[in-house]
Amino acid sequence: MPQGEVQLKKGNVWVDAYTEYGLSFEDEGLSRIMTPAPHKEPVQNKNMAMHGTSIEGGVGYKDVRTLSVPMHITAPTRAQFFQRYWKFCQEILDPGWIHLTHSALSGVVFHFRYVDCQPFSQYNRKIAKFTLSLEEPNPNNRT
Repeated sequence: MPQGEVQLKKGNVWVDAYTEYGLSFEDEGLSRIMTPAPHKEPVQNKNMAMHGTSIEGGVGYKDVRTLSVPMHITAPTRAQFFQRYWKFCQEILDPGWIHLTHSALSGVVFHFRYVDCQPFSQYNRKIAKFTLSLEEPNPNNRT
């Protein structure tokens, strides 16, 4: 059971994603969250008075990161499934920012901007798979 794996910030309170919403990540989702951010392109200048190219700064600065995270919501009944899904949309997605921690990454807090959500796939009245599109504007800010 994925209880205790993912914590989400709801207002000013941290809640267990599985207990509160029946939400769990696929292994692929955790892998995507853990993937390092790309580096920004450095500023380059091809000066006619110099050989080669001058490269200024940019080395080591992280660029915005976009990712798609596959997730599941489960519930013992169809009615509770829709309640959990609707509650997740209203309390976590509608505010526009998703703050989360994962038990595998102690002390790391991710700050994602919610972009969109793909329709359910593999829905069987008690579990559904869906994919969130997220953006991490500053991958260096994980506190």
